[in-house]
Amino acid sequence: MTEEEKRALAGEYVLGLMDDAARRNFDRRAEADPELAAMAQALAGHMAALDATATPLAHDPALWSRIEARLDMAPDTNVVPIRPARPPLSRLLLPLAASVLVALGIGYFTGTATRPMIEPTVIAVMLNQGEGTPSVIVEAYADDSVRLIPLERFSAPKGQILQVWTLPDPATGPVSLGTIGATEEIRLKGPNLPVPQVGQLYEITLEPAPGSPTGRPTGPVLVKGFAYAPVR
Repeated sequence: MTEEEKRALAGEYVLGLMDDAARRNFDRRAEADPELAAMAQALAGHMAALDATATPLAHDPALWSRIEARLDMAPDTNVVPIRPARPPLSRLLLPLAASVLVALGIGYFTGTATRPMIEPTVIAVMLNQGEGTPSVIVEAYADDSVRLIPLERFSAPKGQILQVWTLPDPATGPVSLGTIGATEEIRLKGPNLPVPQVGQLYEITLEPAPGSPTGRPTGPVLVKGFAYAPVR
C-alpha cells in the first residue's frame, strides 16, 4: 500500500465513514502497521481544529444527551492500536462528532437525527496533496450533480480558478464538473455521466480562468480522493 493510499484510508477511518467490516479490517492493518496508525492519529488531531470553526447554534437542551447515548450504543471498534504514551484515538474522535455531523449535513441540530430525502450514490474525501489531510468531502448523486463540503477553505489566485473533475471511465478521461472561485458548500450540476461508482476519482485542480483551455486538467492537483459507498 502506497503512502497516499494509507492517507486516504486513514482519512476515511477518522471521519467515521467506514462500515463495521472496513473498520475491523483497518484495525487489523493498523495493528501491524505503526505508520498507518500514526497517520490516523495525526489526522484526528488535525480534524480537531474543526471544533474551533463551528458556529454556535441554538438546540434542544437534551441534544448532547441523545448524541452521547448514540455514541455509547455504537460498537467499540473504531480505535487505532497505539502506544500507551499516546492518548487513545477514540478520545480524539469523540470531540469531533458534532463537527463532522455539521460538515456532512446530518440533521442532529434539528432536534432529531434525519437523513436527506435523496442520499448520495457515493462519497469521496479529497485529501490535500501537500499535507495529506482531508480538505473537501464530495457527495455524488445519480442526477449528475455533486455537493462539495469544505473541511478547509482555500481560493484561487487572481486570474485562476478551481476546477472540479471526476474520472468516470479511464478510457474517456477526466470530465469537468464545474468551476469555483473558492471552496464552499455548493452543489454543482455536471454533464450527463454514468452513475457514480465506488473507486471513482474526484479532484480539484488550479486552472487559468475561466477554466481549463483544453477541457482536461492542466494545472496542479490541489485535492483528490476516491469514492466509496456511504454507510447506510
